Amino acid sequence: MKKFTGLIIFLLFYIVAYGLGYLSSLLVEGLILKGAIFTLIATIVIYVLSLFVANSSLYDPYWSLTPFVIVTYILFKVDINVYTIVLYAAFSLWSWRLTINWILNFDDIKWEDWRYKDYRANNSKFMFQIINFFGIMMVPTVLVYICMIPMIYSMEYGLNPLSLIASFIILLGFILEIVADSQMRIFKKSASKDDICDKGLWKYSRHPNYLGENLIWLGSSVLVLLTDISKWYLGLTFILMLSLFMFISIPLMEKRQIGRKEGYKDYIKHTSMLLLLPNKK
Repeated sequence: MKKFTGLIIFLLFYIVAYGLGYLSSLLVEGLILKGAIFTLIATIVIYVLSLFVANSSLYDPYWSLTPFVIVTYILFKVDINVYTIVLYAAFSLWSWRLTINWILNFDDIKWEDWRYKDYRANNSKFMFQIINFFGIMMVPTVLVYICMIPMIYSMEYGLNPLSLIASFIILLGFILEIVADSQMRIFKKSASKDDICDKGLWKYSRHPNYLGENLIWLGSSVLVLLTDISKWYLGLTFILMLSLFMFISIPLMEKRQIGRKEGYKDYIKHTSMLLLLPNKK
């Protein structure tokens, strides 16, 4: 009942956030600007509501759910062809996977990500709210939306047969994440506390799931190159997402793993960080 009640509360909060975001987007013109206003206002609302439940993890499903909501809205504003439908289906699979994973792992409304707990414990209340608003919520929102711009622009411009290549890259990223998640889930069923998952994809990459995630956003960037090469600079947005994982998400995760698992330093030495590569001797 705690899980069900928590999910209902989260759902109502997101309905409020998206509703206010949508109403705000009506004040501006252009799909890219409308999407920007929508996601910025929705993020602010989520932040305010998170204060009422004292839980920054209210933002957690925003990462995967909001891009899907935005792309769904865009779909009804552009000319639809078979290439648009294929792209939408591939991107939706990514969103549903992450969102369903979050729902399955959700315990109750009091559960909060370990990183956010560390920020609370190691900073003053005022400083934590600065980190909470900008670092935990607004910066990821801005980065994700910037990486969505190539997709939004391409859908509005009109997709062509070459866009299937970008859809394939997104689908490949989704499959990679599914396989990595499945292998990790099987590993955890029989693993002890100090065991390190170095089987399957995890033998060749320390973060194959993050590799899949980055392929999603690479597909978005490649899409604009295949649709309108004159807007090639929009394809550079992928670098922002890659940097987020390389310099923030992965270092934070690995620092925690080193502190928890004795053999993780050795695992780092002989296993590629992101790409699937043969083990180093």
